[in-house]
Amino acid sequence: MSRFFVFAAVVVLSLAVGMGAVAAQENATNGTAVETESEDVQAIDSDTRITDWEYRPGMFTITVEADTETEVSMTEAGGFEEGTGSFNYDEVELEEGSNTITFAVTDREGAGVAVATRRSLQQGTGAFVSVGTVERNPLKHFGGESGLFSGVAMTVSFAGLGAWYVVRSEETGVIEA
Repeated sequence: MSRFFVFAAVVVLSLAVGMGAVAAQENATNGTAVETESEDVQAIDSDTRITDWEYRPGMFTITVEADTETEVSMTEAGGFEEGTGSFNYDEVELEEGSNTITFAVTDREGAGVAVATRRSLQQGTGAFVSVGTVERNPLKHFGGESGLFSGVAMTVSFAGLGAWYVVRSEETGVIEA
C-alpha cells in the first residue's frame, strides 16, 4: 500500500512541475511593452526630435519635442509581408515643446513608424522608431520549448515508472506483457 502512495505522490509532483513551467512560459509575454532608454534622442530635423517612445501591440506612443510649431507626417515602417497591402498614415500638428502622439499600426513582427516634417523631407531625411525584428517561436503552439520538453520528460518518466512497477510486482520477472 505504501508503494501506491509513493507512486501517486511522484505522479502528482511530476504533473505540478510540468504545468508550472508551461504556465510560467505562457505568462512571460502577456502585455509586454517595449520602451526606449531616456538617453536616446533621434532628430527628425533641426527643430524637431523624438525624445521617447513606447510600443504596445498595435499602438506606438511617441514623444516629440519641437522648438517651433510644425506638422509631422507618420506612416508605418515595419516589416511587411510579400505582396500588396495597405498601411496607416497620419499628420499631426505639434505645438512648441513636448508633444505626445499615439499612432496605430498593424500588429506584426518588426512594427515601426517613420516620422518626417516638411523640412526633413526637403533634406531627404526623416526618423523612425522600430521594435526590431522578432523571431517567431515554432514551438509556441505546444506551450513553448519548456512545455514541449517537460511533456516529453514526463512521458518518458511515466513509461519508465510503469516498466519498473511491472518488473517489481512480478515475482519471477515479466511473464506476459
